[in-house]
Amino acid sequence: MKRFSLSLAVYLILLFPSISHCESVDDTATPFLRFYSEITPPFYWLDENGVAQGVNVDLANALFNMLDIKASIEHMPWARAYYEVEHHADVVLLSVLKTPTRASTLQWLGVVDVAEASLIRHQDRDDINVSTWDDIYQYRVATIRGYGAADYLQQHGFEEDKNLVLVKSSKELWLSLYTGRVDLVLSNFITGKYEIADSALDPDDIVSEFTVVPLNLEIQIATGLETPTSHVKMLRKGLRTLKENGEYQRIMRKWGLAE
Repeated sequence: MKRFSLSLAVYLILLFPSISHCESVDDTATPFLRFYSEITPPFYWLDENGVAQGVNVDLANALFNMLDIKASIEHMPWARAYYEVEHHADVVLLSVLKTPTRASTLQWLGVVDVAEASLIRHQDRDDINVSTWDDIYQYRVATIRGYGAADYLQQHGFEEDKNLVLVKSSKELWLSLYTGRVDLVLSNFITGKYEIADSALDPDDIVSEFTVVPLNLEIQIATGLETPTSHVKMLRKGLRTLKENGEYQRIMRKWGLAE
C-alpha cells in the first residue's frame, strides 16, 4: 500500500507541471508581452538617471495602460532582439523598419513613423561628390550590422574589407564618420542627429549627400510569427485606438516628430 501511495504521488507530481504548461499557452489567458527596443533616440534612450525615455517608452506604456496587459519593456542590441522575436512568442519589437526581406518574417502591428534614408557625409568632406548610385562604390560606406541598410548595400555589390564597414552600434557608426574611418554613413536624420549628440559630437556637422529612396521605409511595431493571432489583433487595435484618440499624436509632438 505504501509503495502504491508513493507511486501515485510521483505520478501526480509529474502530471501537474504538464497541466500547468498547457494552461500557460492558453490563447485566451492574459498575455505577458516583452517589448524590446535598441537604444535609438528619439525612440528610446536612457537619461542621466538611467531611466528609459522616448517615443517607444511612451507608446508601450500607453498600450499597457489601455489594454490592461502584463508586460515589460527593455533595451538590447538589435541582433539579439531580432533573434528573440523570431524564436519566441509574445516578443514585440518597437521601431522596426519594414523592409521587403522582413515583410513575411514578422507580424506587423502598425506604423509609428517613416524614415528617409540618406548617405551622409561630414560637412568638411566636400571632396565627396555623389550624383548617381555608381558614384558611391568608390567610397567606404558604413552602417550597422544586421540593419536593413546593411542587407541593401550587400545586395547592391558592397563588400566588407573593400567598400563596406559594418559596425555594432550607432556610436561606433558616427565616430567612424567623424574620425574619417569611413567616407559616408547610410542612416537617416530622424535618429542620426540624436545619436550624434549622444556621442558628444556636433549634429550640425553632417550633410545629406544622396537620398536612397528605396530605403525610405515605414517604422513599425512588429512581433514574431509565433505570437498568437488574438494577441496580434489586440495590439493592432490598441495602436489604432491611440491614433484615433489623439494620444499617439501627442507622444510624437512631445518628442519633436510631429507638429
